[in-house]
Amino acid sequence: MDNRARLLMVAVLAAGAFLAQACTIHSTATSFEPVAPGAKIAVIAFRDCTIPDQEDCHGSGNIASSIIASTLGSGSQFSAVPISRPVPPDQELSDAAAIEEAKAKGFTHVVNGEVNNFYRVAPMTFRTDKLSLSARVLRVVDGTVVASAVESSESITNFATPEGMIERIAKKLREAL
Repeated sequence: MDNRARLLMVAVLAAGAFLAQACTIHSTATSFEPVAPGAKIAVIAFRDCTIPDQEDCHGSGNIASSIIASTLGSGSQFSAVPISRPVPPDQELSDAAAIEEAKAKGFTHVVNGEVNNFYRVAPMTFRTDKLSLSARVLRVVDGTVVASAVESSESITNFATPEGMIERIAKKLREAL
């Protein structure tokens, strides 16, 4: 192998290592019991993050729930539909209230959650994009938590966006169900 080929190989390996570390991730998706095929899952708009003076917080709950509903419903196992939030976007919604909302609309399961941090930066500014959220999948008939997910991520480069981070945890949640 000549020197140019070695240098190219080293550069490719270094770039791969850099991109692999493009995001610090602390995420989990845990299943406590399976969701039956054909289940109808309501995804209530998440609570927006409530960090004072962080303009990206406004609407972050709708973004998160839309991506989660789309990702959960993308397989053939069950359907997932986003539904509106019965309280303002910056207020807590109890799991009991989420269950009642889903029950009234004929769903078998409901996803309720909160966005705790959502910070999006302009591309190539090399500032840190951030996301933190928690989600619970609840069985409507008895309120049992059948799965949960927690995500706390910060991008190191501009290659990870909050939306991409939400999609990653939504895929993990779908796999856990």
